[in-house]
Amino acid sequence: MRVEEYQRMFEAEQRHFWFRGSRAVVESWLRRAIAEAELGDRPSLIDVGAGTGGMLDRISGLCDAWGVEYSPDGAAFSHSRGVRVLRGGLPHLPLASDGFDLALSMDVFEHVEDDVAAMADVRRVLRPGGRLIMTVPALQWLWSRHDEALHHHRRYDRAMLVSRLEQAGFRVARCSYYNSLLLPPIAAARFAGRLKQRLAPSTTPPSSDVSDVYEPLNGLLAGIFAAERHLLAVGSLPLGASLIADCVA
Repeated sequence: MRVEEYQRMFEAEQRHFWFRGSRAVVESWLRRAIAEAELGDRPSLIDVGAGTGGMLDRISGLCDAWGVEYSPDGAAFSHSRGVRVLRGGLPHLPLASDGFDLALSMDVFEHVEDDVAAMADVRRVLRPGGRLIMTVPALQWLWSRHDEALHHHRRYDRAMLVSRLEQAGFRVARCSYYNSLLLPPIAAARFAGRLKQRLAPSTTPPSSDVSDVYEPLNGLLAGIFAAERHLLAVGSLPLGASLIADCVA
């Protein structure tokens, strides 16, 4: 991604509703995996594709957490938060095999051309029985200039994601769509953006959808998104703008 996108992410990560809601959902799945695997206090965790370090900072009190990040810009922003991040990328992580109890990967595999090889490399660095909590963008029909700006190769559906994780050697314990309650306005915005581009093509480079949302709307949207963690505690959601999976190595 361009450095401008990392700057935008770094500035928005603590306040923007999308980051706040997604972190709440992912943290709830991470806590559940730790409890189910009986990993005890402060299990070791690697955040693969740590970005600008927002999630790594959030879970630093929960795990003995490290990150790995391909982009020097992302790594620099992470270091400015005071979190521990190594430089490296998929599918050749600079990490020893069987080294971690947990892995976290938030919106990473869509950036990698050979996603199965990338998933297999994450499995390699996990101890037998270790857990991967991961998210990816969902539904190819939501493809937009946002995906182009972030250099995505694809958006996933549930069957595709489960199949590729299993090809990489994981057992998928749970997989669900999420970011479901806000899917209608997201879809409307994406379709409107495509129509605008068709009617009046822009020659400027594409940019992500991350932009300022003013309070109290931003807080309301964050609360709606974060509430999905309660729904996901009792079952799966049938459709959403993202997918989340809990996988066993």
